[in-house]
Amino acid sequence: MAERIGAVIRELIGQAQAAQAPLFAIQRQWRELVGPALAAHSKPVRLARGRLTVHVHQPGDAFAFNYRRRDILEALRREPAWQVSELVIRPGSL
Repeated sequence: MAERIGAVIRELIGQAQAAQAPLFAIQRQWRELVGPALAAHSKPVRLARGRLTVHVHQPGDAFAFNYRRRDILEALRREPAWQVSELVIRPGSL
């Protein structure tokens, strides 16, 4: 019984990791994708149904992201496996 529960837990963890793999890849490459200045004040925190949610430190950082939104989306879309179609910028903890 304990072995079956362990196998189910391992399977669930594996599925969760696979579902989050694109977000983890984006987080690892964030500095290269947005540049060091924006990366220092932001963090991609969620990717669901093509919407990448990014937390920024201050409202001015959100302005900078909105100014570069098209370029950032273009960079994100170069990796088809990520399937990013929208960028959502929100104030939040980094």
